[in-house]
Amino acid sequence: MQGSKEQFLLYRLRVHRDSRAFASLFEEHKGPIFRYLKAKLPTVQDAEDALSTTFLRLWNYVITSPVDHVSSLTFTIAKGVIADFYRHRKVDAPLTNEEGEDLPLAGADDKEAIEIQADASLLKRIIPSLKSEHQDVILLRFVEGLSVKEAARYLQKSESAVRVTLHRAIKELRIKFEHKKCEPPHVSQNSAKPEDRNQWF
Repeated sequence: MQGSKEQFLLYRLRVHRDSRAFASLFEEHKGPIFRYLKAKLPTVQDAEDALSTTFLRLWNYVITSPVDHVSSLTFTIAKGVIADFYRHRKVDAPLTNEEGEDLPLAGADDKEAIEIQADASLLKRIIPSLKSEHQDVILLRFVEGLSVKEAARYLQKSESAVRVTLHRAIKELRIKFEHKKCEPPHVSQNSAKPEDRNQWF
């Protein structure tokens, strides 16, 4: 969405609480935010609930305060909603789509994406173990398919800072990836069924 149009919609919201203006912002930004929430939360229902909460908080903010970039603000709010979720429910977040399948990585023509996508099952297990800021930049760059410039806007950081974080995130991911590949299968003393041992979460 062009900046001037977005600012006009924000003006309509702040001054007139225009629901149609908010609907336009919602349609523009719900896709990336929902995909991010689905990647970070256990179920699609959790993501849908979090999406509603995120945009309710966005509404409450924009009707009272000036906003420079809706995308970065919405992303920040979504991160807070996710934090609230895990504060109350101690569960792991799968990296899946609504059918329960692994989310495909975007930008497969990137060297990093090709290497990272080599084993999707390991990727699914490893991403939740990364540092929070590394999770975010990997998800935005390779799952959401954003450019470094776009990711920087969401994260409210400079492009150079995002590039540095991305480099460190990929390095951490590769280390964990290689460690997991070399790790022998864990067999419980309780002799769990083979299908149980193959479950990720």
